[in-house]
Amino acid sequence: MFSRPGPVFVILSASLLASCAHVEEPRAQTAAKASKLSKERQVLSEGYSLLYQDARKFDAADLVLLVKAESEAMKKVVSSVAEMGDELAKDLERIAKDYPGVRIDLDPLPEMEQRKRKAIGKSRAKEFAPVVGKGGREYERTVLISVANGLNHERHLCKVMAEAEPDAGLKKFLGETEKKYDALYEGVMGLLEKEYFAGG
Repeated sequence: MFSRPGPVFVILSASLLASCAHVEEPRAQTAAKASKLSKERQVLSEGYSLLYQDARKFDAADLVLLVKAESEAMKKVVSSVAEMGDELAKDLERIAKDYPGVRIDLDPLPEMEQRKRKAIGKSRAKEFAPVVGKGGREYERTVLISVANGLNHERHLCKVMAEAEPDAGLKKFLGETEKKYDALYEGVMGLLEKEYFAGG
């Protein structure tokens, strides 16, 4: 008999499905901005641009620790994610210089997706506000679920990019990055299950 899915699984399952989508055609704006690249490299550069943009957001993740008091366990996890984001952003900047076929300055997201992400950001900012937002364990749980969702997206993005990347060196880099995101994701999920969804 199948056991009932845990609460974290239910919350994150939708993001897993979204992460597995594979884009085969570059956006028109990408084709125009990176016209010297092949269609294959344009599509991959959209992925590298997303990885870079999200890495920079992860790099700023520890700013939430300045807003409200938090547990040591949460502080450790969020700090690890921020360090990973900083390291990955620097790696991608180096790769973009060394590999002419890699661009990290593209904006492949559709307009409505950009607006949606901004709206989510504003909503999260209200939840994290020092006085009127969430506090205590509810605040920590909200932050950790947000981080887990982001990590889940990134590890699957690395996976599909590695499958499509023809360059052996870049394929290896993406595979190693996926493993790093996997480890962080498992750490956040483990903390959520142990400390915030016990008995859920």
